[in-house]
Amino acid sequence: MPIENIGAKAMSSCSVTNDLVALERGPTPKDYAINIAGDIEGIDFRDSSVVLRNVRRAEVWMGRKFGVEATGVNRIPDDQRQPPRIINMILFWFSMLMSPTLISIGLLGPVYGLSVNDSVVLTVFSTMLGAVIPAFTATLSAPTGLRQIAVCRFAFGIWGAKICGILNIIVNIGFGVVNAIIGGQLLRAASGDTIPLAVGIIVVIAVAFFISFFGFKVVHHFESVAWVAVLILLCVQWAQAAVYFPTDLGFSAVEGLDKTGACLSYFAIIFGTVAAWCSMAGDYYVHYPADINAWLVFGLTWIGLVLPSTFIGVLGNFLGGVITTNEAMYGYYTEGGVGALLVATLRPSGWAKTVAVFYCLSFIANLIGIFYSSSLSLQLQGRYWMAVPRFIWNILLAGATLGLAWGGKDVLETILNNFLSLLGYWTLCFGPILAIEHFFIRPRTGGYNVDDWQDQSKMPWGIAGTFTLCMGIGISFLGMAQVWYTGPAAKPIGAYGGDVGDYLVLVTVVVAYPPLRLIEVKYFGR
Repeated sequence: MPIENIGAKAMSSCSVTNDLVALERGPTPKDYAINIAGDIEGIDFRDSSVVLRNVRRAEVWMGRKFGVEATGVNRIPDDQRQPPRIINMILFWFSMLMSPTLISIGLLGPVYGLSVNDSVVLTVFSTMLGAVIPAFTATLSAPTGLRQIAVCRFAFGIWGAKICGILNIIVNIGFGVVNAIIGGQLLRAASGDTIPLAVGIIVVIAVAFFISFFGFKVVHHFESVAWVAVLILLCVQWAQAAVYFPTDLGFSAVEGLDKTGACLSYFAIIFGTVAAWCSMAGDYYVHYPADINAWLVFGLTWIGLVLPSTFIGVLGNFLGGVITTNEAMYGYYTEGGVGALLVATLRPSGWAKTVAVFYCLSFIANLIGIFYSSSLSLQLQGRYWMAVPRFIWNILLAGATLGLAWGGKDVLETILNNFLSLLGYWTLCFGPILAIEHFFIRPRTGGYNVDDWQDQSKMPWGIAGTFTLCMGIGISFLGMAQVWYTGPAAKPIGAYGGDVGDYLVLVTVVVAYPPLRLIEVKYFGR
C-alpha cells in the first residue's frame, strides 16, 4: 500500500565532493541546522576528534575515488537516488538465498522424525507465510528514503528502535556464523581435508567483508549476478543426489502428539528463518523512487524470497531423508557436516570438489548483506555511533562473526536448533507492529513526516511499541520448545514439546499494540 502524507522533502545532504570540502573547512551553522534535531547527530563529536575526522576524510575520498558508499545511515533524498533495476528486487534475494544454508535447515525436518513428504509440505507453507513479513516491511523504505531500522522509529520511537537494531544485529550475526561454518566445511571437503575448517571460515568472511566495504551500489551489482552459477550447480546437485533419496518418502519415525510437536517445531524454524529478513529488507530499496508501487515491491520481494528458499529447503528435506536412511551418507554428515554430505552426493570427485568451491563462494553474497545492514543498525545506536564511518563497523562485525564461527565450528547443528526457531518470536513482534502502525495508526495521525525521523521531540515516545515487543518476547517463553527449555504451553505436545511460541506472540501483538498505541497518541500527541 502506498505511504500517504510523507511530508516535506528533507534537506539534501552534501554530495561526496562537497562533504570532503566541508571536512576541510569544518562544520558551519547550516550543517548543524540540518542535523541538530536528531539524537544521532554526530558532526560536532566527529570533528572534535582528530582520529574520526581523518577516518571520515578517508571515507569520503574513497567514495569519490573508488565508489565506496559514504552516506551511511542518512536518509536518501529523492534527488540523490540512484535506483537499481526493478528486477533486482527478485535477483537480490536470489543471490542472498541461493546457497546451501537452507539445505542445513531443511535437513532438520527428517532429523526431527518427520517424513520427507511432511517436511516438504511444511517447508513450502512456512516459507510462503514467513516471506509475507519482510515483503511488507520492504515497502516502507523507498517512500521514506530510510533504512529499515530507521523506519521503525515511527512505531518504536528512537530508543525503542535502538533495541530493534540490536536484535537485528544478533539475528544477522547468527546467520553469518552459520554461513561461515558451512562455507568453511565446503572448502575443507573440496581440499580433501587439507584445508582446515578455520581457514575456510576466514576465506569466506574476508571476501564478503571486502565486497560489503563498498556499500549499496557494488552490493546490488554483485547480488544481481552471483546467483546464476549456483542455481545451475544446485540443479545438478538435485539430479546427482536423487539416487540416494529414500524410496519411502511418506514414512515418519514419529506418530501422534510426537509428530504434532515435531511439525510445530520445524514449522517455527522455517518460518523464523524466512521472516527474519524483515528487519533489513528495506535497506536495499532506499534508492528506488518514493512513488514506486508498493504492491509491486511486495510481490517481487515475496517471489524473490519464496522461490530460492523453497527450492533449496526442499532439497534439504530430501537430503535429510538420505542421512536418516543411508548409513554411509550419515557417516559423511557426522564427520564433515553439510559440506562433506554435498560433496559425497556428487560425482566424479573432481567435479564434486569444483562445485564445493562455487558453493563456498555463494555464501559470500549472504554475508555481504549481513555485514552491510548490521553496520547501519550500529550507526543508528546514537550520535557517537554514527560519527564512526560504516566501513569501520564492517570491520568489527566481520571480526565478531569470525570469532563466533571459529568457536562454534564443531557444533553447527546445536546452533541451528537453539538459534533459528527463536527468530520467529522477534520478527512476529517487529513486522506486525509496523503493519498495525502503517495501516491503522498513521492514517489517524497524519502519516509519516520523514523530516522528523531524527527529532526526539517529534518522534513517538515508543512506549507502546517497546512494551509490546518486550511483552511478546516474554510471552514466547510460554510456548517455545528448545533444547535448553520447553515452555508450559509447548511441553504437553509430544515427548519433546511442540513450539507454539509464534502463535502466542502474534496474538499478543495484535491484541496489545493497537490500544496501547492509541493511548500513547492520545496522551502524548505523537
